[in-house]
This record gives sequence, structure tokens and C-alpha cells, in this order.
Amino acid sequence: MKRTLSHTLGFMMAALFALTGCIPEASQAQDFKEGTHYVTLPSTIPTQAAEGKVEVVDLFWYGCPHCYSLEPTIEKFLSKKPDNVVFQRVPATLSPRWEYHAKLFYVGQMLDADGSKRVHTKIFEALQKQRRKINDDEAMTRFFTELGFTADQVKSALNSMEMKTMMARAKEVGEKSKADSVPVIIVNGKYRTSPSMVGSEETLLQVVDYLVKRETK
Repeated sequence: MKRTLSHTLGFMMAALFALTGCIPEASQAQDFKEGTHYVTLPSTIPTQAAEGKVEVVDLFWYGCPHCYSLEPTIEKFLSKKPDNVVFQRVPATLSPRWEYHAKLFYVGQMLDADGSKRVHTKIFEALQKQRRKINDDEAMTRFFTELGFTADQVKSALNSMEMKTMMARAKEVGEKSKADSVPVIIVNGKYRTSPSMVGSEETLLQVVDYLVKRETK
């Protein structure tokens, strides 16, 4: 009788774990396989994180609906990320249009350095929800002046040395990551993963957490 009860309890616990997703962390880690859930990059991308920190990069494009839908997951990650994680958004530059949207991102970043005006989110919403086309300097200037910035501020950001430096960084990350689509997450310049690789956004967070722990010293 005791044996039967034990087996019954064991079955019930297994079923509970399956339903709730409460799988022990060690089991989760064992399920994450190189080549399936992530890939190791052929050459390490130089990071901009300080010694002892782990850099996590979101490689994205404003014109990508999948990148837009990933934003709540990114925000979830940011709300719970470990103190040793340095997060960066890096715009992909796979085509001239993507490259211009990279400039759009960096102008927004320079004008809204503390993120208080939610410029990044508003750009995404403008392109994805409002279907606006911001593909030239005139359209960009009009967009940012609507947000309360001046045309001179936009022009200054576009022509700045900071812009050249950040665009060079974006191209380096894009090329060395070997990414041919977005969104992509790059951990510490060594590993690349994505929602399409792992199957779901929730699993993506688990894989990123796993890779961050591997790189934590």
C-alpha cells in the first residue's frame, strides 16, 4: 500500500511540475544545447562592459515586427537582470534601410539619454503601429520635433563623432555575430541565441540566464 501511495505521489508531483513549468534549474540547464538553443561565435566580439561584468546585447531592427513583439520580454529581463549584467540595444545594419534606422535609434538615444521620454518605444510604435516611414533626414527631423526636440539637435546628433563611433560598433556587432536575421541576443560577445532558435520568448530568457551564469566569474 505504501509503495502504491509513493508511486501515486511521485506521479502527481511530476504532473504538477509539467503543468506549472517548475522544472529544477539544473534540469533546465542540461536541456540547453549548443547548436540547438545557442551557438558559440567563431570569434569573440569585443564588449563594452567593465571587468567582471557580462554584456547582453539585443540586436534588432525597428522595421521588424518580431523585434517589436519581443520588447515586453526585454523589459521583463531588464526588471530582473542580475547586477553584473550590462544590457545594450544595438541596431542591425543589414541593408541601407536598416542602416538608416540604426541612425534613427542613435539619434533617439543621444536626445533621450536617460530614457525619460521613452523615445525608443515611441520610434517602435511610430513604425510598427502607426506605419510611419522615417527613411530620410526630413522625416526624422519632423518626427523628433513632434517629440519636443529641435531640428538643430537632430542635425547635431546626426553629424556627431559619437554617431560615427556608435555606427561602427553596430556594424562590428552585426558582422561578427554572423546574424542574418533579427531579433538576436548576444551574450558577452561569445554566444548568439534568438526566439526562433529556442521556440519561445520565455525559453529565451532562460537560455540567456544560463549563458550569463556561464560567463559570471
